[in-house]
Amino acid sequence: MIINTLLALIRFAGMVVLELALAILTYVYLALYDLETFGWLVKLSKAIIDSAISWMGFLMPELSNRAYATLLGELGPKAMLLLLVGLIVGAIIRFIAWVLVRAFKRA
Repeated sequence: MIINTLLALIRFAGMVVLELALAILTYVYLALYDLETFGWLVKLSKAIIDSAISWMGFLMPELSNRAYATLLGELGPKAMLLLLVGLIVGAIIRFIAWVLVRAFKRA
């Protein structure tokens, strides 16, 4: 039981490191070699931040100024893009791992 727990923790830590490394490499690749897509994604990230601010203003008008000054004001479009790239890369890696595990269990 302890060995299984340790193996699960090691697998979890390995997945986190792999996701982080691939997310950073994806971000760097986009920033260096595909500037058109990178610029489009930064604009999209800015639109996501702006829509979050407008929804927050609509749903909680008394808290929107504080939230913008603290949380959303600190997140620039590039930071939001890095966050989104990390989430997408992590989802893809986890999906691939899930498919591989299911394929090996059937074999």
